[in-house]
Amino acid sequence: MAHQCIKYRLNSDGTIPDFIYFGNDGMHGVYGTYPTGDAAEPSPRDLVQVGISVDNATGDFETIASQADLQAYLTTTSENDGWATLSPTEEDPHATVPFDPAAEAARVWGVLDALNG
Repeated sequence: MAHQCIKYRLNSDGTIPDFIYFGNDGMHGVYGTYPTGDAAEPSPRDLVQVGISVDNATGDFETIASQADLQAYLTTTSENDGWATLSPTEEDPHATVPFDPAAEAARVWGVLDALNG
């Protein structure tokens, strides 16, 4: 088994699960991304997040099998939640542009491929 792209929740005590890959190899930062709320779960497990797992991970998560599946998930979630991406300018440090699910899925999958390469 290898690193996987996953959907997960925080542990019931609010900590990040042990199966999340943090890395110090330039791949840092693909965890706790693209959060979406789930009112059916109590806090702190009320957000579903996307991340990359450690190698050979097991635990309470759902694997996203392909870049196309990640893009489809991000498309649906971003449309439902009205996501935008920060794109600050000198005039407006809070400016945004539309969220691009295809670009974000490609970015995450590129990290995943590099880890598994």
